[in-house]
Amino acid sequence: MFHSPGAVEGQAHEDAFTRDVKSPVDHVEQARGSTLSFWQTHFCRPTDRDPSKADNARNRRFSFFSLGSIITGIVLLVTLLAVAAAATAVSLLHSRKAAPVRFEPGNHTIQPPVTNGSSPIRAAIAANFADPTFWYYDGTYYAFATNNAAGILNQPDNATRYDYGTSNIQIATSTDFITWDLLNSTHDPLPTTGQWVTQGLTVSRPHIPKANVWAPGISQRSTDKKFVMYYSAGKNAPDNVTVGATIPGHPVPHCVGAAVSVGLDPAGPYEPMNETLACELDQGGAIDPAGFQDDDGTLYVVYKIDGNNIGHGGTCGNTVKPIVPTPLMLQKMEADGVTKSGNATQILDRIASDGPLIEAPSLVRSSAGIYFLFFSSGCTRAPSYNFKYATATSIEGPYTRAAKPLLQTGSYGLVAPGSAAVHSDGKIPLL
Repeated sequence: MFHSPGAVEGQAHEDAFTRDVKSPVDHVEQARGSTLSFWQTHFCRPTDRDPSKADNARNRRFSFFSLGSIITGIVLLVTLLAVAAAATAVSLLHSRKAAPVRFEPGNHTIQPPVTNGSSPIRAAIAANFADPTFWYYDGTYYAFATNNAAGILNQPDNATRYDYGTSNIQIATSTDFITWDLLNSTHDPLPTTGQWVTQGLTVSRPHIPKANVWAPGISQRSTDKKFVMYYSAGKNAPDNVTVGATIPGHPVPHCVGAAVSVGLDPAGPYEPMNETLACELDQGGAIDPAGFQDDDGTLYVVYKIDGNNIGHGGTCGNTVKPIVPTPLMLQKMEADGVTKSGNATQILDRIASDGPLIEAPSLVRSSAGIYFLFFSSGCTRAPSYNFKYATATSIEGPYTRAAKPLLQTGSYGLVAPGSAAVHSDGKIPLL
């Protein structure tokens, strides 16, 4: 078939026209394809590598290798690393704080470090054995101590945080006053506490007594030769709803109670009395009891009113004015050692040079009839803690302070010595 040139030319123009002139629908589709969203631009990649389709939305799919995905991944990774680093730092900080005060497992002999032969100080128990008191009986020394984290050097607060076993009171024994056996919780001298004490174990691990028993003291009564143990512990609720119990950083106020040995063994076990001996909750509580028997057989208990426990802040809670008193009290006892005879008498209180407190009284009488009242001052958890004494010719005072501390940081290489007891084995006084 033949076409005229004019017919061919007309067909060519028509084909060109149909190629160049598009319908309105075609224009809309082109517009849609060339407008990319933020997500399509930064988090998607073309599925067809044809450059002419690079900006077509229909030609884009999400890709982990897109610029947006890569940047987001880097940010998430950096964030996770930062969180992990922070968690690790906190964990390491906690472990560094806890390590110096871990409880040594019981039922073993602890060999003390080598000390200078010219020093009167000997290392004895290489574990946290705070507020020790001791008794010599039938050739054996019995030492008793606090069983929680109260008063740990450089620790920010008093809290039962670390595992010192599940006993209320620690006990150690020695036959030479040098090498000691630190016994485990099966030998707890005070397996139960009085009904006035907070009962039970902590919910979190390690499960340790809520009683928070501090600073035991011991005495022996003349009537039946049984032993009396004095101790301080947290008062149970709802009785202990006091100002001190609500102050951050202050422990629940304590009270002082007593327990009597079942037999004639100073190691116990001891049966607790269900009433307190001293419980000045409105003044901060009562702690650090120590027994004393005078030459005439009269029994006494000395203890501290824990005023810094309701202090207004600062070092050990009591260097911000007004400073709260922390007096040492003397309580005369009946022959049974658990019944009070009259009211307690104040025999000493803190002065400015003592810092926030005085505490941990221990009373002895010399062969010359002089009463020595040993006590500590400074802050329990700081190098300022020290060991002092005062003397009197009457047990009720007045007591005259010595000119300087008996022991302080730097003495014989010690740091923060204090909260000690003085007793005799029948030969010489021992600290």
